[in-house]
Amino acid sequence: MGNFITPKNTSFEEIQFNIYDSEISYYGGSQYWFPKKFHKLSGCGPVAAANITAYLAQTFADKYNALYTYKGIVSKVDFTLHMIELRKYVKPGIFGLTSVRKFSDSVLSFASKRGISLASHILDDNASTIQDAINFISNALSQRLPVAILVLKHPLVEFKEYTWHWMTITDLKLNSKDNIYYISVSTYGERREINLDLLWNKRRPKDIIRLAYFT
Repeated sequence: MGNFITPKNTSFEEIQFNIYDSEISYYGGSQYWFPKKFHKLSGCGPVAAANITAYLAQTFADKYNALYTYKGIVSKVDFTLHMIELRKYVKPGIFGLTSVRKFSDSVLSFASKRGISLASHILDDNASTIQDAINFISNALSQRLPVAILVLKHPLVEFKEYTWHWMTITDLKLNSKDNIYYISVSTYGERREINLDLLWNKRRPKDIIRLAYFT
């Protein structure tokens, strides 16, 4: 990790959002915690929404406390109930949740029901360069705001488990050794690092990646 630096003109630390189950610590929620089988298969969008809303409530309690109603240390039991509640609003269809705007509108509806007025920020559909993505992610993380990322399809086999999938970005770093950007994400209750250069630049024109965060 010694070769990683924060991108130029930004200043932020990695977002930490730990969920505890006795002695076990998870890095965000996992769709496999849903009790129903179909929800386990299609639950990545609701989990990303649950991660973000619980984090906002914990980090900015004066503004967003009502987004997560459980108190104290975030436990797996409480967070799973939060995921189940979110899924009533963030509803994947038979093919999952493939629209970032529908995802964002659903999160706003959940917040509104809790008496919270949120605004969504979505990377423009026409944003095509990796620098567009870096600027967008950096802007969010510099405000201590996690970013939801949707990866639909990708030709590289190393990204197979991340396709048709929502995750939560918690950090962005430039590896000074190879001059490559990496994102840290919460997925399946774990922290993973993903080569953003490969993810963004090695996809085909039809391969969709979408980004959103909330204030």
